[in-house]
Amino acid sequence: MAATADLETSLDDGVLTVLINREEKRNALNAAVLQGILAAVSSPREDARVVLVRSAGDRAFCAGADLALMGEDATGLEVHEARGGLREVVLAMRACPLPVVARVQGLCLAGGVGLALGCDIVVCSDAAEWGLPEVDRGLWPFMVSGLLARHVSPKRAMDWMLTGRRFSSTEALEAGLASRVVPADRLDGEIEELVAALAAKAPVAVRLGKQSWITATDAPLEPGLEALQAQLALITTTKDAAEGVAAFFEKRPPRWTGR
Repeated sequence: MAATADLETSLDDGVLTVLINREEKRNALNAAVLQGILAAVSSPREDARVVLVRSAGDRAFCAGADLALMGEDATGLEVHEARGGLREVVLAMRACPLPVVARVQGLCLAGGVGLALGCDIVVCSDAAEWGLPEVDRGLWPFMVSGLLARHVSPKRAMDWMLTGRRFSSTEALEAGLASRVVPADRLDGEIEELVAALAAKAPVAVRLGKQSWITATDAPLEPGLEALQAQLALITTTKDAAEGVAAFFEKRPPRWTGR
């Protein structure tokens, strides 16, 4: 386990857990948190199979950037570069060869929405509340808007950004921000089952599959399909693919080697 005052990481049964540990600050993002998440998803250990991003307490998953940082004695350039931390984390999550899962409870606001959207799967408590309140602080969710554009309709995004209103987990699910919504008392159980299932999947298939999905969704259709065909040809040459087919016909659990 690695730990700082604001962030803890641990590895257990292939699950790399990244815990934002700023409950008293509603798990707001600061440089230490962003740098810790970036390090975890950029260079996961070889025996890690899935990344779980979660936070301390029940009050908030993440309330966004720590606004107290805006009052610190720093130059405009330093503040600007620090705000690029969320961008780096989101891009690293997309490039991460492992599935990245978010456990969302309590408040998910501003940059916290961006953090959740950077993850591959978002499991949300039915008691959680989402929102983009920047406009009420004289700000705007510039970074998050680029992610919203990939998940929801322009009309829905503008509603949230212009009004700054809170919205429910149900609305987040219906709009495409969340993958699953479960009762609050089932959140941990759902997360445990999900990450265990993901950790048991074929590592090569997960890595190539995630990479190909990003390629397909970013590229125009024709070159995207060509890239997917190449990935299909590649995966059929792997030992994991041969093992998976053999296990199917022999009616036994597969033994993945990640090769």
